[in-house]
Amino acid sequence: MRNLTVIFAAAFMFALSLVVSAQYSGWTVPAGAKDEKSPLAATPAVIAKGKTLFTANCVRCHGALGKGDGKDSPKDDPAADLTDEFRYDLNPEGVIYYKILNGHPPAMPAFADKIAKNDIWNVVQYVISLRKKA
Repeated sequence: MRNLTVIFAAAFMFALSLVVSAQYSGWTVPAGAKDEKSPLAATPAVIAKGKTLFTANCVRCHGALGKGDGKDSPKDDPAADLTDEFRYDLNPEGVIYYKILNGHPPAMPAFADKIAKNDIWNVVQYVISLRKKA
């Protein structure tokens, strides 16, 4: 029974590593990003500023509600649905920050040179506000 448990645990860890590596494949996300927290509280003003930046930079692919249905989103490989519950645990605040900062060329541009680093946290808070409430 112990051997079966060890085999099951090893298989589970392997499968989990495939999911995580696929999630971050091609993304420049530092190892500690998953634990990094926004320095900004999710106040109405922060979320409003994030929405303004999101509208100016992200809507064309992610759509107004973050569903991945923007006018420039390819139909055969759409932009990420930022409201998808599956992504919540895979994309905590720090991961979202680095994905916006560094992008995933050519599908998603990097915004490091377009949005101030501190303002990216506003976008992060707005993206999190789009998530379905549990």
